[in-house]
Amino acid sequence: MPERSYPYLVATSSEDPSAAGRTHSTPVDMVAARRLSDKASLLRPLKDEHLLEVYREAKKMNLSHEFIELLEEALSIRQLSHYREA
Repeated sequence: MPERSYPYLVATSSEDPSAAGRTHSTPVDMVAARRLSDKASLLRPLKDEHLLEVYREAKKMNLSHEFIELLEEALSIRQLSHYREA
């Protein structure tokens, strides 16, 4: 079976991996953002109040950055960002 390549997941050698603060998105950034948005949409069944409660508890418990980022994306999709710290 031929080996599959996924060029959109690997930065090319001409890209500077330390340039994390770039203002423009690379294809890798766009793919990661799309994947995050897809995952955040899985939280749709949660009511807004429950999503906010999970977010606040995750922050209190200092859970993984990736999980908190996922919750923040879900809050952003629902336009609840202004309630995050309430």
